[in-house]
Amino acid sequence: MSSFCFSQVKNEREERIPISEFPKVAQSYFNVISQNVKYLKFYKETDGDKQSFEAKFKIKKLYYSVEFDTLGKLEDIEIVIKKKHIPKNIIKEISKYFDKNFRKARLIKIQKQYVNYTKKTDKQFIQQIVDNPNDKHTHFEIIAEIKTKEIHELREFTFDKNGIFKKSRLVTSSSYEHALY
Repeated sequence: MSSFCFSQVKNEREERIPISEFPKVAQSYFNVISQNVKYLKFYKETDGDKQSFEAKFKIKKLYYSVEFDTLGKLEDIEIVIKKKHIPKNIIKEISKYFDKNFRKARLIKIQKQYVNYTKKTDKQFIQQIVDNPNDKHTHFEIIAEIKTKEIHELREFTFDKNGIFKKSRLVTSSSYEHALY
């Protein structure tokens, strides 16, 4: 039996914005970080009815994406990684899922995802992840090109920190370039 669990479609639209249009409460979170980054860009993101804001930056050769809701509450932090940076036992679990459910799967983009389940403030949590990017993360988010007998499509997959499949959604062509960062 297959363990498919498909949810909505990822149809994100991203628009670059000045920091003045970013949620006020979250603007100050980047004051300290901005001195050490190669670039810091702010975006407004729309995915269907949901709107959010994202700050993207590169620091110490790592690409970060920090997402907030419209009130400036931290949703998650993502860091782009390579397959070789996933522990062997976890990539084995993820590979088992793809092998079981698809004829072919090509991993295009892999991110570690951090959600603040701690008692730290959003600002403290962001600083902790920037200072310690190898801290325990909560999920992996993978964009993969998949094939079955019937379909050939691009999907975003979410796996927990142990490599157990949680959900997936179709990535539309309009959000394809955005998805690749």
